Amino acid sequence: MKFAKYLSILAIVMCVPGAALRALHFMKGFDYATSLPVAGDMWLVSCVVLFVACMVVYAGMALSLRQKREMRFEALMGTKAPIFRMVAVIAGLLLCVGGGAYLYVTMTTVELDTAAWARIVEIIYAVGAVVAGISMIGFAKAQGDEMTSRSAVLILMPLFWSCIHLLVTYRMTCIDPNMPSFAFGLLGDVLIVLAIYHLARMLYGKPRPEKLAFFSAAAVTLAVSDAVGYGVAWLAGEHIVEWPAKMVLRSGMSAVVCLFLAAELVILMKRSTETKEKV
Repeated sequence: MKFAKYLSILAIVMCVPGAALRALHFMKGFDYATSLPVAGDMWLVSCVVLFVACMVVYAGMALSLRQKREMRFEALMGTKAPIFRMVAVIAGLLLCVGGGAYLYVTMTTVELDTAAWARIVEIIYAVGAVVAGISMIGFAKAQGDEMTSRSAVLILMPLFWSCIHLLVTYRMTCIDPNMPSFAFGLLGDVLIVLAIYHLARMLYGKPRPEKLAFFSAAAVTLAVSDAVGYGVAWLAGEHIVEWPAKMVLRSGMSAVVCLFLAAELVILMKRSTETKEKV
């Protein structure tokens, strides 16, 4: 597809209308008295239509990468660009900060009827975020050289963390009757897992660059729109839906990981275009 090289730019740009619609949904789509969703809310429908349209467009644009399946990781993702490393380092450091904050909240907050195993999982999750942040920084640095088994293993910690991140988010929201307040973020977390999985697959299995591009673009638009949309609504003074501190931290960490995925997506689309031009 002629415009496939702009996939990374489009995924980032679509966060703006996505966040705007999500903010309007938070401000207008819930009842003031009960905080429950308003039936047939137009802003919810608008969010769904926008995100579905984005997924369809992203899928079409990513298909052009199918012909790159036989290329090595270094040819598609290798880079020494200082901007890429700067973004990766910022994302990694922010994830470390988020993990530390989540650990502090977990250790200092008393939650009634919380099983011991659930508390242990959350502690592992918080510590895992710090380790994953450090691993992301190391992995981005290693992308400028030929990948070895030692450097490739760095991607496994972010993959493990993304899985436990999804588990913790689902456990904390599965009994919540107010599904529209968190469903978009939960779906974004699923896409993050799939994106990091396909990033790891490029190193450990048969690569699927088109799936990496699609899931990364979809995760960036959905997860960032959800987190920023809530932030905009909160700053606007509309607190109809109140996320707990842990949910705000989890949503923020999702957006931070998407910053890393966006940087990887930019490199993937740039390198795939360069290799095509050389041929």
